Amino acid sequence: MLQHETSADLLSEATPLGSIQVPASGQPILLMADRQTTGGYPKIATVIAADVPIAGQLGAGDWVGFAPCTLEEARRAWREMEERLDEEGM
Repeated sequence: MLQHETSADLLSEATPLGSIQVPASGQPILLMADRQTTGGYPKIATVIAADVPIAGQLGAGDWVGFAPCTLEEARRAWREMEERLDEEGM
C-alpha cells in the first residue's frame, strides 16, 4: 500500500491503457481495456504496450514488479513481440 503526501485527488486527465493509478486507499490500480477515459488520481507508472497482454493475465492481488524503461526500449520490445507473433503465424 502507498501513502499520499498530499491529497489523492487531482484534476481529471486521460488514462492510457496500462496506467497505474493510486486512489486515496493507497492500493494501486492497473487500468486495462475496461478503464474509464479520464481519472483524477495520481498515476505512478504505465505498463509498456508490449507487456499489456501479460498484464491482462494478472489476477487480483498478484504481485507485480517494475523496471525503468526508455522509449526506445519500449519500442524495441514492441517490435520483438510483433516478430514473435509473425513467426508463430498469429
